[in-house]
Amino acid sequence: MEWGYLLDNPLDQRHTVYAVVVLLPERLEQAVAPLRERYDPLYNLISPHITLIYPFESDRPLDELTAIIRAEADALAPVPLKLSSIGDFYPRIPKIYWNVEKNDQFCELYYRLYSRLGVPIPYKNYQPHVTVAREISMHRVLLVKEKIIDYLPDESFEISAIDMITPLPGGKWVSVRTFPLTE
Repeated sequence: MEWGYLLDNPLDQRHTVYAVVVLLPERLEQAVAPLRERYDPLYNLISPHITLIYPFESDRPLDELTAIIRAEADALAPVPLKLSSIGDFYPRIPKIYWNVEKNDQFCELYYRLYSRLGVPIPYKNYQPHVTVAREISMHRVLLVKEKIIDYLPDESFEISAIDMITPLPGGKWVSVRTFPLTE
């Protein structure tokens, strides 16, 4: 399920849609915001982030989902991440991204959360990233990547929390719970 899902599909009243993400620190959010505004038609629906659990529907109570995510967050110390290089998922998915360098702790958290939440894993080869552009036609991918690359240098930061988010009517995603990493 992609982020634009809710724009075309009304919610079933018995299910709520959630996702689990890492929101970027303000300095990195400000660095990527002008690029997303220009190249990502969903930029105003969700803050720049790294997705841990892609949007999923659940009829489980919020407290139950919260307890699962809190247990994982409580067992994890802050995780250092490095953003570097620009990548894309073309032709499979029309998306250009700021790459998150491989981090075993972060990838293990991805698989543990999917397992504990009982949600099918959408991508076996998880590539954490920050979406910068989407819906770019195939013939413009290289051109857009060339324009983006100079604005996104290598950056490091420490993940100190993960957020559970849900969409409001109209499609804007907001945090409903923040889970500090506290080990």
